[in-house]
Amino acid sequence: MNNKKSVSIIDIAKLAGVSTATVSHVINKTGRYSKETEEKVKEAIERYGYVSNNAARSLKSSSSHTVGLILPNINNDFFSSIAVSIEQYFDENNYALFICNTDNDPQKERRYFHRLDSMRADGIIVISCQNMLESGLSTRNVPIVLLDRTPINNMDLPIVASDARKGIYDATETLIKKGCQNIIFISSYLATYVVSNRKDGYVEAMNRYGFPASRQHIIQLDKGSSLINAETSIVDYIKKGNKVDGIICTSDNQAIGAMAGLKRLDLKVPEDVKVFGFDNQLQSRICTPTLSTIERDPTALGKRSAELLMSLIRNKKEDLPSRTILNCRLIERHSTAN
Repeated sequence: MNNKKSVSIIDIAKLAGVSTATVSHVINKTGRYSKETEEKVKEAIERYGYVSNNAARSLKSSSSHTVGLILPNINNDFFSSIAVSIEQYFDENNYALFICNTDNDPQKERRYFHRLDSMRADGIIVISCQNMLESGLSTRNVPIVLLDRTPINNMDLPIVASDARKGIYDATETLIKKGCQNIIFISSYLATYVVSNRKDGYVEAMNRYGFPASRQHIIQLDKGSSLINAETSIVDYIKKGNKVDGIICTSDNQAIGAMAGLKRLDLKVPEDVKVFGFDNQLQSRICTPTLSTIERDPTALGKRSAELLMSLIRNKKEDLPSRTILNCRLIERHSTAN
């Protein structure tokens, strides 16, 4: 049996001394078999290079054992960490993961939905950049799980997300308790549905402590580099005579840009202005001063969304949550020190 291309599942079963059904169970991680049997089958597979025919299996079972992950920016630490978590989960369950990077382009996202549909993907997890997801994304009614963002949809799609509103509320409350009275909120250029719940947390905390937040206290960045835009925006804002002693940002890049702008104005962080970022990316730990931030758990988010999608793929729809919301946690560093 030197020709590896000719090796079949029947050959592997004979070599391992088991039935073809047992070989199939070991490959697909289903059914019951002993550890000894598993090792025999795996040894035979490795020795003779057997590869199961997924294409044929897909046609026979209507399952491709592939899933898609649509995300907005693979270069972002948060999204790449989510992707790693999801890939690990599906690899352990004998599924291949196709990662589709949209660059926050709604048209590109829609094209990826159609491509994954044509590839007969068994399910899709999407971190959407669209305001609304319309029905008809898949001709096969493929299971879809929303992750992190909650676009409007009429399909009752399940969502896995972080409680970003509570995270922003806690950060704003922390600055108020440290004596800040002129706290501004810097918001992403992305569609408002992405960041509105974060803004809600800021407004709620300010109102509760008697510092009503008006439109004047919210800086909406233009499309482009959030770091550069935040830097120039905070400089322009303060030069107009506005008082600032605290800043809440919806990303770490914004916060680092804001600190650069404060430095240009000879304002010190945290002595003159205290700053919170969002997401606890690597740069928040190595910038000067180190950045206080709001941490989501990308590993937990990825795993929860993958588990939910797998349940939908296996038609275990009963008692599945429509919304799974995970807590954020504050990480205080030098940028908010007393």
